[in-house]
Amino acid sequence: MAESGKRAEILGAARQLALRHGLAGVTMEAIAREARVAKPTLYKYYGDKSAVFAAIVTELLVDLHGLFATALAGPGSVSDRIAAALTAKYAAVTDFMAGSSHADELYNEHDRLSAPQLEVAESAMDAAVVQELEAAGVKDAAAVARVVIGGAYGIFRRARPGEEIGPAIRLLVERVVGK
Repeated sequence: MAESGKRAEILGAARQLALRHGLAGVTMEAIAREARVAKPTLYKYYGDKSAVFAAIVTELLVDLHGLFATALAGPGSVSDRIAAALTAKYAAVTDFMAGSSHADELYNEHDRLSAPQLEVAESAMDAAVVQELEAAGVKDAAAVARVVIGGAYGIFRRARPGEEIGPAIRLLVERVVGK
């Protein structure tokens, strides 16, 4: 198996274990067993559990950024596109953690484990929203972006399982941006 395939197997196994048992319930031995690799092979790719989870977060951030950018470049008004981008971002996180009783723990821990890369990714997405608002002629685009982004995050964090966050984010963006 190619090296990238082995890495994908390891990360997939670690992701499933974390969703089932939470981060505290996952060991390098459990990851190796779930991925069906020898522990030395696992350590060849990842020095410790934190490195494994940092790689999972990196994959998630790449996916989120791609979904966000695609939706932001899509059709519609600036409000439509920003709402679609924020919905795509948070829907992907929701889908990633769906069904896990450890979702809050994992989300909060991913903030701590990956703070620098998370900050870079979030800053890039925030800047893209500001840029879109400026291009649409929205006054005080940076302040409007902060309200919209913060509100969308709040909607995401308060959403109950099974609820559709898209309509709430869309309503927020339409009311705040007005375009």
